[in-house]
Amino acid sequence: MSREVSRQVVARLREIRRELYRQLAEQVGTPGERALANRANDLILAEEILLENERDVDDPPGIVKTGGNPLTIPSVQPAPDWEALNVSGDWEIVGEFFRLPRGGVVRDHGSGHEVFVPEAAVRGESMDHGDVVGARSKGVSDRSSPLYFFQVLRRRNLGDTSGRVCLIAPLEFRSGNWGVYGDEEELFITVPDGDVSSLGLDEGDLVEVAYESGDPSSARVAWKYDADDPFLEIRELRKESKRNKKGKEGLQEEEPQDLLGKSVLVVGADSYKESFKRVFERRGATFSWESGLMIGKFLEGKVRRADIVVIVTEAMKHKMPDVEAVCERYGRPYVYAPSRGASGALREVLDKFRTPGPGSV
Repeated sequence: MSREVSRQVVARLREIRRELYRQLAEQVGTPGERALANRANDLILAEEILLENERDVDDPPGIVKTGGNPLTIPSVQPAPDWEALNVSGDWEIVGEFFRLPRGGVVRDHGSGHEVFVPEAAVRGESMDHGDVVGARSKGVSDRSSPLYFFQVLRRRNLGDTSGRVCLIAPLEFRSGNWGVYGDEEELFITVPDGDVSSLGLDEGDLVEVAYESGDPSSARVAWKYDADDPFLEIRELRKESKRNKKGKEGLQEEEPQDLLGKSVLVVGADSYKESFKRVFERRGATFSWESGLMIGKFLEGKVRRADIVVIVTEAMKHKMPDVEAVCERYGRPYVYAPSRGASGALREVLDKFRTPGPGSV
């Protein structure tokens, strides 16, 4: 096996192992914990065999054969002086820290062996993605899981490259799912029920939820904040500072009230109702809503009282003709919006009022 292929296989093994670590974090103390730990150990063994065989390959370090001239792969940052970092020999594992939505892993620079770092240890040591971390065994837990002491040996300021997205918000329970609402994403981000139960969470608790960039479905509850957490004091000070700054500079303008006195009915958007409500009420409108899953006998009354109707298309295509017919019966204008298109729906509504007339745009 060539060095290039070997590295590709090792990268894939590490990717699979990181996924196992995520599953392990969910199943601590369950019957499945031991099986997952054994699978992770098997992957570590396979990787060690590959790395051992790789030393027999003639390709010089840092060179990959591409069928033509050798290609040198540049490094983003110079590799740390591993020997100097562990000169005392106190650390069983010394390597780079890789951040996960909850917790992370430290990969030993020599053997490639990885150790899971719990979220509490990440915060206790203020670890950031890319930092060089030392790990030393300190026994086993009452569930026979290995325990480690961790310490940051060198900070590398690579946190922004981790791809981890996090938001801090109150925990909510909506339509049978736990999650938080992200204002910037205008999206209700769900989290596993196991996270809620294992952390003893209740609705309204302030939590940090994190996920891999571009994949909100991977979201996990990373942390629960207590009322006396010093972080909350810092967070409030930062908020107050921003408010004062905006007030002093006079640059923060209120939302234009161009829908003041208007009643907007949204039909559909069951999962994004709050997003639509927030967008229209900020502009002064009176908001009402009808479920796209169960259009009921009160639809006609709601349409009659509305100045305009927003039909959310993705959730109720088969019911759209019924809604359109009711709007036309009462002479109410209507516009369309995709399931998450609150901002787009606002633009359509404003355009419709500028060019009034029955029917759709």
